[in-house]
Amino acid sequence: MKFLITNDDGFDAPGLAALYRALRPLGEITVVAPATCHSSRGHAVDTKNPIRLEQRNVEGLGKIHVVHSTPADCIRVGLCHLKGQRPDFVVAGINPGANLGVDLFYSGTAAAARESALLGVPAIAVSRLLHSAVPVHWERLSEHVHRVLKTLVSGDFALPTGHFWNVNFPTIDGDHHPDEITIAPQGTEPHAVAFEVVETNNDSEILAYTGVYRNRGRTEQCDIHHVFSQRITATPVGPDLTSGWSDRLQLTVSLADATCAD
Repeated sequence: MKFLITNDDGFDAPGLAALYRALRPLGEITVVAPATCHSSRGHAVDTKNPIRLEQRNVEGLGKIHVVHSTPADCIRVGLCHLKGQRPDFVVAGINPGANLGVDLFYSGTAAAARESALLGVPAIAVSRLLHSAVPVHWERLSEHVHRVLKTLVSGDFALPTGHFWNVNFPTIDGDHHPDEITIAPQGTEPHAVAFEVVETNNDSEILAYTGVYRNRGRTEQCDIHHVFSQRITATPVGPDLTSGWSDRLQLTVSLADATCAD
């Protein structure tokens, strides 16, 4: 099996090396990763400026491709420019920090997987919830990621074209994770967004984000609840953002009575 891997933290991040180790027993790996961190920058691509692509030898990864652009652009370059057989799967991660619920709109990790799925290659995004008191044991986590990915790349869990798996690992001391995956829907509740003013100057303010990640809303069925309950979750994510207001789709709405008043 052939894999293309990337991340949103940069080519030298420990999570990328851990992902490489997790996949190495499963097949051949090509690394196409961003030159710098693009965390929380969403599904940005650059179609206006030239993109620099270089090769580097990186310890633990061998010869890799480094893209001076976003994670989504890494996938575009990897699938549409680099020569060779297309991969069977694209895997993005391992992200140090969960990508749950509405995080999928901000996540560069999820964006890389989504871009691959849109281009017709099955994809998986992998993240791990963080807590300041529980460090990531990358070697141990890599072993669990291997088991999860080995399961999801089997034919039993194939998704339709355009869809990808979003996998999140909980925070567990020593990264001793459970022997099961919980398949759960994406939560849609917003973050507990808050700011504080750290500096004022005439008519301007400098704001610091103070929202607490764990204080977000959730249902007992969604991915957020399960990960905070120390379960490994996998969420199938699709490309269609059309509202569920389906009874009115394809309806033609007249504007005859909506002319501008004099």
